Amino acid sequence: MRFRALGFGIWALLSASSLVAQDQDPRKVAERPLATREELQAALSGAGASDVAVRIKSRLSEGDFHRGDRIALMVQSESTLSDTFTVGSGPELILPPPTTGSMSLKGVLRSELQSKMTEYIARFKNNPIVRAQPLIRVAVQGEVERGGIYAVPADGQLADALMAAGGTTEFAKANKVTIARNGRTYWEGTAFDTDLDALGLRDGDQIVVGSNRPGKGSENLRVAALIISIAGGLYGLSRAIH
Repeated sequence: MRFRALGFGIWALLSASSLVAQDQDPRKVAERPLATREELQAALSGAGASDVAVRIKSRLSEGDFHRGDRIALMVQSESTLSDTFTVGSGPELILPPPTTGSMSLKGVLRSELQSKMTEYIARFKNNPIVRAQPLIRVAVQGEVERGGIYAVPADGQLADALMAAGGTTEFAKANKVTIARNGRTYWEGTAFDTDLDALGLRDGDQIVVGSNRPGKGSENLRVAALIISIAGGLYGLSRAIH
């Protein structure tokens, strides 16, 4: 009995160590939209001379924001500051009064936006209560009510992206949701409560809900063609605004 308990303890310890190692995998950390500066710096030390290291260095120096990105802002008792704003070419954010000038987003990570926005608005308003959410533009297709391109909070869940598209239809195949990037599927699952940060969602990714609709073979071909078309459009948009 004692040996069995000892064996279980060793197995649990090894499993926990494996999960920690996966969470600290440099590539996964680099893909997370809400990775902190500390997490990126730690991942960089284990990335060596790789494309992952280049991406991490770029995020640490240039930040996460580019022209055309959108930020959802809520400032208590300030209706003019409670809206969705678009990042300028600086990259910078120009807000309406009572603020003046612009807020530079150069070198700012998504995970740092809340504190940076609060600090900036505090220059014009005493003790502001601020909620700042970076948004990610994704295509939501398949068995949803209103397929299209939506800006969803980076700290949201997969279900939030589906709800932005009006929710799933009665023909939705709940056990098959895929996420594609540049026409290739990189995630497939069923958990609508999965965090978008954990999925490493990027601007331009496509979320597709599978179908149980009669005659779904031809429908799947139509959706696949639409995904390729949207991927090309989003890539062109990204090239144009970055």
